[in-house]
Amino acid sequence: MASEVGVYDVDPEKVILKSRLKPGRMLLVDTKEQKMIQDVELKMEIARSRPHSQWLKEQITMEDIHKSVGHTSATLSITPSGLGDPRLALFGYTIESVHMLLVPMIQNKKEALGSMGNDAPLACLSQFQPLPYEYFKQLFAQVTNPPIDPFREKIVMSLLCPIGPAPNILEPSASFVHRLFLPQPILSLPDLAALKRSTHRGWKTKVLDCSYDYKEGPGGLEKALTRLAHEAHEAAVGGYQLIVVSDRGAGPQRVPVSALLALGDVHHHLIETRQRMKVGLIVETAEAREVHHICVLIGYGADAICPYLAFELAFSLRNDNILDPNLSDDDIYRAYQKAIETGIAKVMAKMGISTLQSYKSAQIFEAVGLSEEVIDKCFKGTQSRIGGVNFEILSTEIFDRHALTYNNPTDTLVLRNPGNYHWRAGGERHVNDPLSIASLQEAVLSNSASAYDKYRESSLESIRACTLRGAAGTG
Repeated sequence: MASEVGVYDVDPEKVILKSRLKPGRMLLVDTKEQKMIQDVELKMEIARSRPHSQWLKEQITMEDIHKSVGHTSATLSITPSGLGDPRLALFGYTIESVHMLLVPMIQNKKEALGSMGNDAPLACLSQFQPLPYEYFKQLFAQVTNPPIDPFREKIVMSLLCPIGPAPNILEPSASFVHRLFLPQPILSLPDLAALKRSTHRGWKTKVLDCSYDYKEGPGGLEKALTRLAHEAHEAAVGGYQLIVVSDRGAGPQRVPVSALLALGDVHHHLIETRQRMKVGLIVETAEAREVHHICVLIGYGADAICPYLAFELAFSLRNDNILDPNLSDDDIYRAYQKAIETGIAKVMAKMGISTLQSYKSAQIFEAVGLSEEVIDKCFKGTQSRIGGVNFEILSTEIFDRHALTYNNPTDTLVLRNPGNYHWRAGGERHVNDPLSIASLQEAVLSNSASAYDKYRESSLESIRACTLRGAAGTG
């Protein structure tokens, strides 16, 4: 036998079979019986040991859920309000996020591509109230080539998403399939509506409102998180199988708690109280719309996600002929789900992870600029080397977005465009701004020392505004 450890020398006369262990194959050496069990025999023995085919017939699908509540739940009354919807500003949508991210996802069924890197400021240095998702950076395998090719090796990738109470993994039984199995983690609006109403197989769903009264002020954020964790624990103990963390209650008098903060706090509280395996966590949020947002939610415990505002906005864009007017609601759901599906597979492949169940709750992220108090309450175990933004700042930024949205409604008739991707005058700073580029071109073309000095000074100023080394004075 041979491996990375070395080669075990065997007399050729004693060799009965020469072969290699092929991909996906198994080999078992039974020391008691003193025999070697090969792949087919081993798998057949495992397959025949329990009535797996009978168990698989007992699994729950979305089709079963829809049948249990009737077809009326599939017809939802949605009044599209287009780009004038105040919720877009409240949850941080911009012109760029709509036209550069959401629209291509619906049109092309895949994530929009970018190039040239990201020279915008880190979230902790931004002046435009970034969402908490932007503080997280995806970790990846430190190798020169991707561990998995998510397209050529699609056969080993799976986004199958089981939701609901999880049984003891050490005791195989039919209860393993008594869960809701989704082919991918994005729920449509009718799917979520059906899950909220369904009592299929005695299941119950508890909806948690992750918003709080505007009158509580910025100090209300931590209180709201504590309340949500307590309500989730009561639901788990009270026999609920599904918990929906929803920010639909946000409005003029209600301030939204970030779905990511709410999810992280609930997830870790349930783990600490040993109730997490009893329930499935579903996130109904207007915040999440791009692949990174979905990945962060899954990485911190979400079993499924319904980005309802992204869907409602897509319906409005279709009605306004920005998207193909012939697209049905189902076409939009499928296109968005497909785009997110390929995006998640790409992210998982960077870490060599082939199944969503392995990625879920794995917290394969590094936080940049979040304080220890936020990490300890909502993201335990996540590395945040430099500290920084605390609950007070996060809450103040939420109130700033709320004030911009509802205190002066005329300001939200047109979405903000701070220029996260393209430089805009008065918007986010960028390391490469027009002044620096113009000075550099002048310095090169005319060999001007003064132009080069302008370029150097403007570049250093941009670096100080956008990077940690610049902010620390070492740029």
